[in-house]
Formats: sequence, structure tokens, C-alpha cells
Amino acid sequence: MKRRATIAVGVDGSWADNGAVDWALHESELTAAPIRAVHVIDDRPPLGAYFDFPGADAAANALVREVCAYLDHHDRPGLHTGVVLSGPPAHTLAGAAGRDRMLVIGRHGHGVLSRLFIGSTAEAAAHESETAVVVVPPKWRPGDPQAPVMVGVDRLDRCAAAVDFAVRFAAERDAPIRLVHVWDVSRTSTRDEAAVLPAAEIARIHHSRHVDEILGRCRSEHPGARFRTELRRGQPVAALIDAATDAGAQLLVVGGRVHGRVRALLPGGTAHGILLRAPCPAAFVHQHERLY
Repeated sequence: MKRRATIAVGVDGSWADNGAVDWALHESELTAAPIRAVHVIDDRPPLGAYFDFPGADAAANALVREVCAYLDHHDRPGLHTGVVLSGPPAHTLAGAAGRDRMLVIGRHGHGVLSRLFIGSTAEAAAHESETAVVVVPPKWRPGDPQAPVMVGVDRLDRCAAAVDFAVRFAAERDAPIRLVHVWDVSRTSTRDEAAVLPAAEIARIHHSRHVDEILGRCRSEHPGARFRTELRRGQPVAALIDAATDAGAQLLVVGGRVHGRVRALLPGGTAHGILLRAPCPAAFVHQHERLY
């Protein structure tokens, strides 16, 4: 099978438990893509005088060798590689993965005396990375390969890259794709419940038509994919988390955008909430926009 673009996976001392390596290995087995284990030594000085943890380089290299040995044992020996880098963790990891197919990070992690890498870096890397970032919950294990791949959709011009990522991912597993659109009606403008109810029904019809338009575009652009839509009313994080849980989703994909040099994931803390609470791995995919 032809090799595909490398899967970068961020590793630290908790790699055996945080799920990222196993998720990347599973993806590699399906796609023949080699894995590149990346460990970042945080070389920023702590408060006070600069402190270089004794033996940090040796510990980091030993950790990467350990990960590569695990990958060789479970997959094709010699296919996978590892590297040790130093610098601000999120920025360094995101920059190192710029040409990779995706960057995989565990949701939780720890390092030696906090001088080695991961943990709270996931969200920052998801904001900075040029490539898709998949954040994996602790102790992840493979489930049903044909479980739905869920995509949070708003406007298609802001989530087309997320849909594209989901389509490729689903095609590798012959899995369906579920497009989830979350909406609500603000009550800040009125205390009249009777006024809110008609407004809610009008909004529901509007958003239903909007989702139908997105579905039509997706089916036109990806004729081989199996799409379904779901309309949920509520707060975005809770609604998307509930939708992923109810469907037993194997991946939740959310989009962001790059406008010039400014990057933004979903607004209002949605990306942060999904990263912390998603019941399955969550992929964050940026949509590049032109400046006008």
C-alpha cells in the first residue's frame, strides 16, 4: 500500500495512558501512514533564574525510543520515527506538524518536573496548528469503525474544511457522517413567553432550511459520502456533546477559521468546552479565508 502523509503525535511521560499514541497507531493501520512521535522539552525559564532540568535531553530521547519501540511492536517495524524538539510546547509542536496529515495529542498529560511536554498544551496547539489537530481522551480504545463521524456545522464557508476532513476520515472506515447544527433563540429581548414561542418556531424553520442547504452542498461536493443531518436547540457545547454521546460517535469534528494571520476556533468557549468534555476524540480543523 502506498505511503501517505505522516501522522504526528505529541508524546510525554503519560503516553501509555493518554490515548494519543494508540489512536494514531489505529489510524496508521487503516491508512498506511507512518507516525512521527514528537516530544517537546519546554525550554522556557520558570519564574526566577533559568533552570535546565538535569538529564532532560537524555530522558526525552529515552521516552521517544520507548514510544517507537511500542509502535514497531504493534505495527510494521521501521515505519515509524521519533524526534525531540525544544521550545514553547504548543507553538513548537504546531509548527513541527505543519506538513503532516494531522497532529494527534492526548487530552491530559504530564512531564518530568513539568519540564517535559503535554497536558494543557492541546487547546493552544489546536489554535496554532496549520494542520488538523485530533485531541484524544485518556485510555482511548478502538470502538465500532462504522460509528458515525460527527461534524458541527454553522455556515458551510466556515466549516467546509472540517467537512472535508470528516469525509476522508469516514471513507477510510466506510462510516456515515452526521452534520449537526445547533441553534437557539435569545430571551434577552423579551420576557414574554408567548412571544418567544413563535420566534422559536420561526427560528427552527429557518435553521432547518439552512441545514438542508448545507446537506445539498455536501452531497454535491462529496457524492460518495453518506450524510445525515441533525438539528439541535441549545447551548453549543452541551448540544454537540449530547449529540456525540447519543450517536456513539467515533469522532467529533469542529471547524475554525484563519482570516489573514488571525485564527479562531468556534466562538464563546465552544472549542475549549468540546476539548475538555468530548466523549470521543475531537478533531479541530481550520478553514482558511481570504482577506478582502
